Order: sequence, then C-alpha cells, then structure tokens
Amino acid sequence: MALCAIISATMVGAMAKLVEATEDNELVLKAKTQAGALGELYEMYYERIFRFCVHRLFNKEIAEDVTSAVFLQVARGMRDFTGRSEQDFRNWLYAIAANQANAYIRRTSRRKKLLAEATGSMIPAAAGSADTSFEPDWPRLYAAILRLKPKHQTIVTLKFFENFSYQQIAQILDVKEATVRVTLHRILNQLRNQLQTVYDGEI
Repeated sequence: MALCAIISATMVGAMAKLVEATEDNELVLKAKTQAGALGELYEMYYERIFRFCVHRLFNKEIAEDVTSAVFLQVARGMRDFTGRSEQDFRNWLYAIAANQANAYIRRTSRRKKLLAEATGSMIPAAAGSADTSFEPDWPRLYAAILRLKPKHQTIVTLKFFENFSYQQIAQILDVKEATVRVTLHRILNQLRNQLQTVYDGEI
C-alpha cells in the first residue's frame, strides 16, 4: 500500500507539473494578443529579470531602468515573437535582458563608475554559500568580473547568480552547449589568474 501511495503521489506531482507547463505555454500564446496575459508574464518574470540586471550592473537604480527597458522591448515585440512555449519566452526574455545590460554599459561609458560601485557593500544573497567557512572577497571578484567581455559577464551571471543550466545558457545566447562549457572554463581560469595576481601583489 505504501508503494502504491508513493507511485500515486509521484504521478499526481508529474501531472500537476504538466498542467502548469501547459497553462504557462497557453499564457505565452495569449500574451501575443491579450494585454492581460502579457501583464501576467510581467508579474511572473519581473523580479527574476531585475535580479539578473542587478547582478549584471551592480546598481539597483540602474537595474530598475534597464529592467523597464527590457519589458518595454518585450511589449513592443510580443506580437512578432515566434516562440510557442514558456521556455521559448524565457530564453527570449533573458537574451533581451543581456543585450540591454550590455548596451547600457557601452552607451553610457560608465564602466569605471560601475567598477567603483562594485567595490561597495552590495553582496547579493543569491551569491552566498552554505559553507560559512569560506567567504569570497566579493568586491575584488566583482571587479574582476567587470573586466570580462560583456558576453562572458553574461555567462557568469546566468550560471552562478541565476543558476541556469549549460543548456539554458546556450539557448539564450544561441550557441552550442559545448561552447558554453568551454568558454566558462576559460572564464574561471581568467578570473582565478586575475585574483591571484592581486593577492600576490599584496604579499
């Protein structure tokens, strides 16, 4: 009886997820023509996109402005959006967010100011580790991240702050999954070398 109960609960859970996914897919399709459905997608994703922009730009006020620009672009382009599922929408949305963040940095020439702000006390809770025996030097780590290419900054943000899989990142950036894995490996080596150089210089 216990085994039957477990199997039954598993099936119910799986069915619930399937229904939820189907409803989200239908919501995306409705959002192409219905403002109310688009508003629901906004509510679903605003905090996630805002958090991504904060991690990408290290400034909440700037992140709010960029997040607004992201959803404005979504509203303008939703009718022409060719995706058919919630996953398609999510990939499209994060790609827009990454492009908007990169465009902001290029357009305003604020890299030095962002770097200075990154050395402040803003440490995203999502970046914390359960292992309290080790606490990274966040200001230096952020400063090192800001010296990466914009595309590489996006990969780091999606992987370590948004907890996206390699497959999801590949879909958002429209590259192969293997490319993301190799690129991230190189990025991490670059960050380690940069941070090691800083620490060696203090000895």
